[in-house]
Amino acid sequence: MSSGGGSKGGRIVRSVIFIWLLFAVSQARAEDIKFSSHTERDRYKIGEWVQLVVAADIPRSVTVIAPVTSDSIGGFEVLNVDATELPDGQRRHEWNFRLITFDTGRVFVPPIQFFYQTEDDTTRKLAYSTPVALTVVGVDVDLQGDIKDIKPPLDAPWLFEDYLPYILLLLVLLIVVGALVYWRRKRRRSIEPDRFVRRVPPHETALAALRDLEDARLWQQGKTKEYYSRVTEIIRVYLEGQYGVPALESTSDEILSVMKNLDRGQGVFKELTSFLLTADLVKFAKYVPTLEENTQELASAYTIVRSTMTPVEPERRVQEKEDVHVR
Repeated sequence: MSSGGGSKGGRIVRSVIFIWLLFAVSQARAEDIKFSSHTERDRYKIGEWVQLVVAADIPRSVTVIAPVTSDSIGGFEVLNVDATELPDGQRRHEWNFRLITFDTGRVFVPPIQFFYQTEDDTTRKLAYSTPVALTVVGVDVDLQGDIKDIKPPLDAPWLFEDYLPYILLLLVLLIVVGALVYWRRKRRRSIEPDRFVRRVPPHETALAALRDLEDARLWQQGKTKEYYSRVTEIIRVYLEGQYGVPALESTSDEILSVMKNLDRGQGVFKELTSFLLTADLVKFAKYVPTLEENTQELASAYTIVRSTMTPVEPERRVQEKEDVHVR
């Protein structure tokens, strides 16, 4: 009896030791894979690219499948992911993540998940990279200062090489004009009929573009950023054609500053302010608009155009008559 109990107890002890050894081996293998993260520096400006490098010393018996990423990591937007495998004989792998963030202050790049497999076990295992702390600062803007013009270029003495392109261009123009005069004299043309030229008003172009955008149903298909980019571009082109405002190259604040001082722009200033603010939040701050805001953005665009458009000018008749005859 005692001998049988001792034998049974010994088997239990051996089983426990065997299981513990298996666990220790698996833990040792898991601990062999270290995913360490680092950046080039720990301080960045808002909107600046952040180059994140994740490196791992991987045994030859381990295969890393892929990092588990989406289009964003924490408060960062993922722009690009590149994998670099060092030459044969090396066991170090690197993944380069290009990130961008519009948050300021102390921010953290959270751990990134990696799947891997071992030769003796096809089950997918999960490991994490180390987190990285960064400081993101904003851009200093002097709101009290005046907008200054660009400094003029420095004057430099002109050389013959500087005049040569203009001389050649003048010679080419003289040859072209001479050939044209010769051709017109040799081949007389009959009087062309009167031609009518009509300039399409900016508001007609804008309204047609807004109708096309409405028919495209972009935000209904989940293309929210593209929808807001197109609707703001239509309005910027319209303001440029209607008022001569360089809206395509200006920020929203610069456009509002100009429109506020125009008599015709004051009537829609509040509508234009809300329109541009909502679009900027969606395009640059990752704001998710509601269905009502998506509909209202297009309605505001129609209101801005229809409230500021001018009556269509009569068609201009352009006559080009030449007292020439066919030979």
